Amino acid sequence: MRLLRFDPLAEGAREADYVLVALWHGEALLLVKVRERACWELPGGKVECGESARQAAVRELLEETGQRPAARALRFAGYATTAIGPEQTVLCGAVFTARTERPEAFTPTEEIAATHWWDGVAELPDGALQTVDTYLAELVRPGT
Repeated sequence: MRLLRFDPLAEGAREADYVLVALWHGEALLLVKVRERACWELPGGKVECGESARQAAVRELLEETGQRPAARALRFAGYATTAIGPEQTVLCGAVFTARTERPEAFTPTEEIAATHWWDGVAELPDGALQTVDTYLAELVRPGT
């Protein structure tokens, strides 16, 4: 994945192909390890037909991590334009951020092997890091 630009526009200003959620607990960022890519990245995924980006963010966060923030707890941060895959397909992602005081337990799924609350310094367990995602997370990090 390659980040082409980040636009802090108003929610709904563009149509999003996918969502990313930067969820923080204290100074730690929640990452998921996607089985197919063996890579640590932000929770997120495709916006389904008839679904708003915010609805997709809540759904993806629950499906991929077990976290259940209220839709209103997610702060819309802007749009990431990225080039993905060998063909460098250009897509638009809606980026949300939030904080949680009570992280939920996680049970591995067919898609997600593990979650990890990462401090940004320690080495991650077994797997590559999607640096575009962590760059975006720091860019949109909510105030403490």
